[in-house]
Amino acid sequence: MDALVESARRKGSAVVVGLDPDPSHLPPELSERGLPEHLAARELCLGVLEAVEPYAAAVKLQSAYFERLGPEGAGVYAEVLRAAGEFGLPTIADVKRGDIGPVAAAYAEAHLSVYGATTVTVNPYMGEDAVSPFLEEARKLGRGGGAFVLVATSNPSAEAIQGASEPPLYEAAARLVENLGRTGFSGYGDAGAVVGATRPALGRRVREILPRALFLSPGYGAQSGDASGVRALLDERGAGVLVNSSRGIIRAFEGSPGVGFKEAARDAALRMSEDLAGAGVRA
Repeated sequence: MDALVESARRKGSAVVVGLDPDPSHLPPELSERGLPEHLAARELCLGVLEAVEPYAAAVKLQSAYFERLGPEGAGVYAEVLRAAGEFGLPTIADVKRGDIGPVAAAYAEAHLSVYGATTVTVNPYMGEDAVSPFLEEARKLGRGGGAFVLVATSNPSAEAIQGASEPPLYEAAARLVENLGRTGFSGYGDAGAVVGATRPALGRRVREILPRALFLSPGYGAQSGDASGVRALLDERGAGVLVNSSRGIIRAFEGSPGVGFKEAARDAALRMSEDLAGAGVRA
């Protein structure tokens, strides 16, 4: 994950901004113009991207929000990824793919090569065969990317599956990350782990298994995760975690009447960066 770590260190920020353009949550300055949904999504994402660039280590695009917009949405997805690259921001394609063999390889080529994302999120339920093609594609491209593997997610019902067996499934997923990752110049492997900020006790156990893995931590803000929960995920250097916020930034205008969506997003990203830095969270 060299590209993400380098960006985080250069910015002095562990913030990942999630771009989830929901047509039912548009800022007034866009909704009042009556734009087609895909054009409104485009303006929202590009505007937020420009606003948060000084404070974000990376941006994460949730592909479902673009896919639901049809063929035009795929074009917007590609354009936002391209624009992020022009801003020097690494990108995470949040696709959570989980297939094997040629199908997994096709997904990897699509999102990493064709669309140009730096990293992707991957579901490891089908084992090594579901993860390796993404790492192979990232290594071939040589852009300092990789794959974030779902290990201990932030959603409330995750424990029913991820912690049900003995040893727990999340430990098996963590060991898969440890076995598949190759360490880069940043000191972290190109296989990272998704570990929610809402599950700090479990996160400590995952960190024991993965001392050299970069964590992507969702759940901050809207899902009630906070900086103290993130601290439990830090490695022995007090680093190794990037923290995602989607709704808390892209929809920050909803809690700031009369403030433009770009300004609201910028202020939210700055506050988050300062909150995490104040708690000693860094990449």
